[in-house]
Amino acid sequence: MIRWAAPHYLYLLLAVPVLAALLALGAWLKRRQYRSLADPELVPRLTVSYRGSLALLKSVLLVAALAFLAVALARPRWGEKLQVYKGRGIDIVIALDASKSMLATDLRPNRLERAKGAMVQLLDALSANQVAITQFAGDCYVLCPLTPDVEAAKLFLDLVEPGNVPRPGTNIQRAIEVSSSLFDPREDSDKALVLITDGDNLEGDPMAAAQAAAAQGVRIFAVGAGTLEGSTVPGGAGGTSYKKDTDDKLVISRLAERMLLVMAKATDGRYFRTETMDPGELAAAIDRLKKKEIGGGGFVEYEERYQVFLAIAFALAFCGVLVSDRRGRWFDAVRLPRVLERLSRRSPLPLLFVLAALCAGPSALAGVGADMREGNKLVDRGRYDEALRKYQEALVREPDNVKIHYNIARALYKAGKYPEAVSEYQLCMLTKDAKLQARTMYNIGNCQFRQQRLDAAIAAYTASLLLDPRDTQAKQNLEFCLKEKEKQGQRDSTKQDQQQQQPQPQARDRQPQANPQPQPGGISKGQADRILQALQNKETEDRKKQQKRASQQESVEKDW
Repeated sequence: MIRWAAPHYLYLLLAVPVLAALLALGAWLKRRQYRSLADPELVPRLTVSYRGSLALLKSVLLVAALAFLAVALARPRWGEKLQVYKGRGIDIVIALDASKSMLATDLRPNRLERAKGAMVQLLDALSANQVAITQFAGDCYVLCPLTPDVEAAKLFLDLVEPGNVPRPGTNIQRAIEVSSSLFDPREDSDKALVLITDGDNLEGDPMAAAQAAAAQGVRIFAVGAGTLEGSTVPGGAGGTSYKKDTDDKLVISRLAERMLLVMAKATDGRYFRTETMDPGELAAAIDRLKKKEIGGGGFVEYEERYQVFLAIAFALAFCGVLVSDRRGRWFDAVRLPRVLERLSRRSPLPLLFVLAALCAGPSALAGVGADMREGNKLVDRGRYDEALRKYQEALVREPDNVKIHYNIARALYKAGKYPEAVSEYQLCMLTKDAKLQARTMYNIGNCQFRQQRLDAAIAAYTASLLLDPRDTQAKQNLEFCLKEKEKQGQRDSTKQDQQQQQPQPQARDRQPQANPQPQPGGISKGQADRILQALQNKETEDRKKQQKRASQQESVEKDW
């Protein structure tokens, strides 16, 4: 029995009779044109070199090539074979966010469905490993323990829904803790935790859980589901209503990728975005981890047979293009320039397809690098906003590329946005490149100095010199800041001395009374101090009560 991996491509077979009809119509119009140019008796003499049988063969080859290509794209499978799990692999736990914010539609059809599709493709590439599935919201639940049967694990992905998690909200700390508990701590191999979420954490401390997981040898591969622009969160059945906060404003759930990026880098993992993630790239990153011996087990797999159909399709298309419909001129255009010349003379469309195929490779590889180079040029021209947009486009493709964050921080610094630049530079410290870390700390020092924060600037320059003691510019900047700090201290001490030396008006004119009396219409200093202290105590108590009420409201109301 034939099984199809992508049966929707079989609809292309409907184009086969359409193409055959178009070719037949073209041949009929050509014969009609010949008859209009000369008498019917002269047409055979004028077209003595034309062979109708060869023209028919050419058409049949092209039509058959399309049919075989459609079958190949549908990926037929037949021939069962037993795959035995016995070798080396990795323990992998997939933790999927099932909170209500995953129903946001900034990714089509929504974040959760997009994440499920990406995980199915990932599981297809992880057939030689042991996998487990967990789902989490306000708490985390194990759907499938570690198993070598990847096909069985796929079935549990359909169970991941917000309604299937009893406790609403988002607790990434709990997700990491429960997922990490599925690994055997006694094993020396690496463990991979694929955490797919929008990062909209409402409770718990994810970083503490990530550090504990890293201590157990767990590497977190975080996958951000969502966009930076965000979307509303559906609140009712059928998406007819949306979540609102305590101020009756619509809740906008945005991708919080900063925390996910830091967690991934802290555990020596990687960070991806669902909208641009290649599951094969994630599988390759996991495959590079330290493996262990995996015990026996087996499953039935159907062999892929599309290769034969694809080879036949290319062979037929090649022959159909090169076969001539003239007598004695079979395969007369073997050289590539002559092939292109014939194609361009007869129809420009095939030539455009060939040129597009030749140019697609370099342009695809250029992507991120081209955006970064264009952004650097815009920074040099002082067009910082445009440069930031270019860097963001590159960041969509490679969200964990530290060099992109470095360029973003550089543009923000040039634009005078020093706090934002420091925030981006801090992400650059996640790299293992000591030179880049030194440059980053040096630039953080520059940002802090621009904000008149000498202590923070001195600390940053010192850290830069510890990473790169030969950086003379960092030494000069550190010495300058230390001198400025010393001058500032001298100015402060001089000002304090002057204030102490100034005579107090009340002490110079009269002695303080033992029992000071209030002025008419006023209050005494002691009463004012007591009233001020009471007001401060009252404000402190009110603030504590307000924080307590806010925390109670969050635990009840923030259920997305």
